[in-house]
Amino acid sequence: MSWTDRPPSWLPPLPPPNRGRALLIIGWLLVGSTFIYIIVMSYVGGTHSLLTLVPLLIGLLCLSFGVIRRNGSR
Repeated sequence: MSWTDRPPSWLPPLPPPNRGRALLIIGWLLVGSTFIYIIVMSYVGGTHSLLTLVPLLIGLLCLSFGVIRRNGSR
């Protein structure tokens, strides 16, 4: 192991490489499952309520914050 493998002690610690990944995964799951639910309910002939939009809104917020955290770490 070379001395160049370790960062110098005066540098701040590096952020984790997968910052924001959990928010992105949760967001994609919520948005995708909401759209699948809407498509299935439309095919079956069921009715939709405005409560269907709650997981969609939460999923879009998770996606937004995940992208912000991922891009803000550089």
